[in-house]
Parts: sequence; C-alpha cells; structure tokens
Amino acid sequence: MPTKLTDLHFVSLDWITPHAEAVVAEHARVSTKEPKREEYKKLLKYCIKHGHWSVYEQVCASFSIYTSRAISAQIIRHRSFHMQELSQRYSDPTDILSQLADKCWDFDLRAQDVTNRQNSLPYPNEDVKEDMKKEIKKLYDAIDAVYSRMLDLGFAKECARNILPMCSPTRLHMQGTLRDWIFYVGLRARPDTQAEHRVIAKQIGENLADYVPVIHEAIVESASTTTGLEGWLHV
Repeated sequence: MPTKLTDLHFVSLDWITPHAEAVVAEHARVSTKEPKREEYKKLLKYCIKHGHWSVYEQVCASFSIYTSRAISAQIIRHRSFHMQELSQRYSDPTDILSQLADKCWDFDLRAQDVTNRQNSLPYPNEDVKEDMKKEIKKLYDAIDAVYSRMLDLGFAKECARNILPMCSPTRLHMQGTLRDWIFYVGLRARPDTQAEHRVIAKQIGENLADYVPVIHEAIVESASTTTGLEGWLHV
C-alpha cells in the first residue's frame, strides 16, 4: 500500500500561549479602562475584519514538524519564524527518525503541469509509477548502505551527510506569533502550494482552530475578501 502524505509529513503542537484569545483581547484593549473584560468575540472579529494585526503578535505558538529535507527547505524561507532543525552534522537522521527513514523513499510521484510550474498533476500511468518506485527504492538503499558504512569507518557525520537524498526525514521546531501563523497558513494551505507542504500547513491550521476558535471563525469569514488569508478556506 502506498505511503500517505500524512505518514511522512505531519505536525504536533509544542505549546501555545495560555488563554490565547483572552490575551489578544486584553492587548487590543490596552487603551481602555477595563482591558480584561471577558467578552471579546466581537472585538477579535473586528480586529481581523479591519486589519488590526499587531494585537495578534502578543500570542505565540510552537510546532514540531516532521517532514523531508526537500520540504524543510521551503519552510525555513519563512523568516519571521524562529526555528531549530535536526542537524545532520551531529546526528544520524536514519537513526533518530528511523520510523520515517524506513518509508521516506516512498514519496508521492506526480506529473508536472506544463502550463503551471507551481502545480503537479496525478501521474497517468500506474505501471510506470511502480517501476520508478522500485528504482528509487534501490537507489535509496544503496545510498543508505554507503552512508552507514561511512559512519562505521569513522567518517564524520558532517561529511557523510553530503550523500543523503532530499527525501531524508527531518524534524524542526517552528515558533512564531499568532499573526505569523495566520498568514503562514493563509499562504501555504492554498492549492498552489506543494502538496506535502500544504499537508503541514493545514494540520497547523486545524491545531490552531482548536485553541483559538473565535479567531479561526473570524479568519474564515474574512478569508474570501482578505489577501493572504485564502488558505484558511482549505483548512
């Protein structure tokens, strides 16, 4: 059975600022006499509708992201976040993430969309796909064997990692403000994002929706009319 995208690319919440919505509301009322008032649904929706985003910087969240080196290279381009990624210089990813390493070579194979380089399409020939999967598995096993032998012979991990393929598993911790996450999901959960990265963004959006339901509702209400929020329509 083919490996699912969610088997190779998934997230878990490390932490989020406690009482996140109440914290945002309190900061939105910084200039009022009673900033800690309990009712805040209308206020949070108003801030999103009218683009008052700075108050959403007062809450932070961190996620553990499990993915491939190919996708982590896309993720770390989001420079407003703070990140720590598993180092192939100090550790063997096939050991640390052995469960993912066993199936990381079985990534999805899609056809290139010749009219849109940001898009891929279902590959039309299953037999050709299966033959290519077998070749990929042989290549991955050969690389893994050479990598393991290099370590056994005492070569430094910082040298041996040069031969590891882009499908190698990795783990990173990604921390940012709620404002950062709102726009990250808004961009990366859109259909024009690579499927593997989209899986990650949608899972992050689903996690956040559980912790900030009022804010999530307001974002979805504004997503169709606010640039940068469109991805929330697909969460």
